[in-house]
Amino acid sequence: MTDTLDLDGLQRLLWNFAAHRVITVSGRTGILNVLAGETAAPDEVAATLGLDPVATGKVIRALCAQGIVAPDGDSYRLIPALRAHFRGDDNDFGPFIDHIHTMYESWGDNLEPWLRGGEWSVAPRTPEVARRFGAAMKAIGGQMARRVAETLDLEGVRTMLDVGGGWGQFAKAFREANPGIDATVLDIPRVAEQAPASLDGTAHEGRISWIAGDYLESDYGSGYDLVLLANILHQEHPPEASEIIRRSASAVAPGGRVVIVDFAIDDAKSEHVLGTLFAINMRSFGDTYSEPELRGWMENSNLVDIERIDLGTDRWIISGSIQS
Repeated sequence: MTDTLDLDGLQRLLWNFAAHRVITVSGRTGILNVLAGETAAPDEVAATLGLDPVATGKVIRALCAQGIVAPDGDSYRLIPALRAHFRGDDNDFGPFIDHIHTMYESWGDNLEPWLRGGEWSVAPRTPEVARRFGAAMKAIGGQMARRVAETLDLEGVRTMLDVGGGWGQFAKAFREANPGIDATVLDIPRVAEQAPASLDGTAHEGRISWIAGDYLESDYGSGYDLVLLANILHQEHPPEASEIIRRSASAVAPGGRVVIVDFAIDDAKSEHVLGTLFAINMRSFGDTYSEPELRGWMENSNLVDIERIDLGTDRWIISGSIQS
């Protein structure tokens, strides 16, 4: 990392708080959805959504400066790479935008008290809070699951276990890439009881099953071709993360793989921006783990042929096999 930041650069970083809010409020008010569907002038967007036209124009121009929308004369349109994610369908990214909006407030209230030795307060887990969090994880999880399924070689995989796999976003994406897969998802009882009904009438009905349990205590079963740990290890301390990998390796058939999907970070944990920020988000109960840490735990679990595939700059796949 080069030492090039000056005072002007620092000021721009400090204004990131406003850039963040412009994005999340644009999502919450529907601006992103409108501009995903059509090219429109700010006044037209304001009229469609019942917003103030002066404020709408300034917000859309700020989105343009951030590269989120592109100009077309006096009108604007969401850039092509983002349009499919803001169309109000099952793939809509809006619930995750809403979640990030709330996280902004939580960080503002808690970061300094936590740094000074206090607790990071968490809102009571009401049914509505749980619903909103679940919707956010489905929105981000579904996008990531498809990227992972498209990246991995799933030929020859017939059985998989998704540890902590929630409502089966990854299991569904893997089956869409390889319909021959039968998937099992291990998650908490509430999810395991409710999730199967979501598959009724789909191609996944009868091909994805759930185990109700705790990934640090429950029996994973055995003989899987692939065991997936997607966004799980960062929730745990190193001993627990290592134990989850050990349990996963024990559940894999000879020649099978353990596949980790998680946030990336540099070895020193001091250069990768999102990796370091997400480590704070895990506070004192988890962390963003480096490649050497993950490789060490995998090697201790007798996994071999360990390889890393980068998913963009912020996430990676690290996988290892049990010798056949």
